[in-house]
Amino acid sequence: MSGLSDAGDVVTGGLWAAAVEPGHGRAVEGTHGGVCLNCGEALTGPYCAQCGQTAHVHRTLGAMWHDLSHSVLHFDGKIWRTLPELAVRPGELTRRYIHGERAKFVSPFALFLFSALLMYAVYSIFGHHDSSPQANAQESARTLQRQVEKLDDRIAATEADLKQPDLSAARRAKLQQRLTEVRDDRQELAAASAITADVGSKAKDDLAGRSVAEQIRTNKEFVAYRLKANAYKFSWALILISTPMMWLLFAWRRDYGLYDHATFVTYSISFMSLLFSLWMVASSLGLASGVVMLALMLYALWHMYVDMRGAYQLSRSGALLRLPLLYGIAAVSGGMFYALVTAMS
Repeated sequence: MSGLSDAGDVVTGGLWAAAVEPGHGRAVEGTHGGVCLNCGEALTGPYCAQCGQTAHVHRTLGAMWHDLSHSVLHFDGKIWRTLPELAVRPGELTRRYIHGERAKFVSPFALFLFSALLMYAVYSIFGHHDSSPQANAQESARTLQRQVEKLDDRIAATEADLKQPDLSAARRAKLQQRLTEVRDDRQELAAASAITADVGSKAKDDLAGRSVAEQIRTNKEFVAYRLKANAYKFSWALILISTPMMWLLFAWRRDYGLYDHATFVTYSISFMSLLFSLWMVASSLGLASGVVMLALMLYALWHMYVDMRGAYQLSRSGALLRLPLLYGIAAVSGGMFYALVTAMS
């Protein structure tokens, strides 16, 4: 099992990587008529002079990780445009992103990673209160430290690239920008790791005062914590599990490809992760009554309907007919994912 666990670490680290070359992936077939698909300005080169978006937008699975090239934590103002659309008009957000409006919004894959990290942090703080706080903090600190080490490797690689002779001015500027962003990420993660380690140290002192029976019970509950940690580590597998099922639901629609389905699935999973984080915080504050929980569940069901109808431009009857199948896909994907993380624990 350790080999598969290490593979999960590799994929998680790959999600953090922002060293993808600009030319990665295929451009959409055909031309864009000399107009930027994001802002509508006339194009004079490979990038829009108004908003900076590339003239060619990809719609291939092989190019999906290119969306993380500027790192996942540098959302700037995009997050405040993306979240309202994701909450109220998710299908329109998905359709607009697929058809070229990408500089305005956080990419689905960057938002997915952000929501997964947020959910992991929220669950570590507010969820499973009977588990060992020392184990929770130590595991979180180890995870953060691994990310710090990977960022150190990226910093060293970028600095080495900057020392190469005959670099063009554009290439040097891009490398310097990347180095600044990675150093910022490294500083934030290092601070979070130090705080988490301090929490774990204090929890260890608290545990020392417990009886033997309490310590044994705490160690047993650590198994549940491992399930949570693996759920975070392998959360990307939900995309791989769900995307082929969405393709089957629209297999006869030639105007939608795997990239479109992956975008829909990723935005949807990101929203559900954020909603779960909100519910966890509300529960810890004593605000999640039965009525509130029912309202959140109904909202989640409504969100799936609106998302599918808008993203695939379905009629009301067409969306309602496919809705039970969409709920079934969510249930099957969730079951398969649970089986995966259980096997990894």
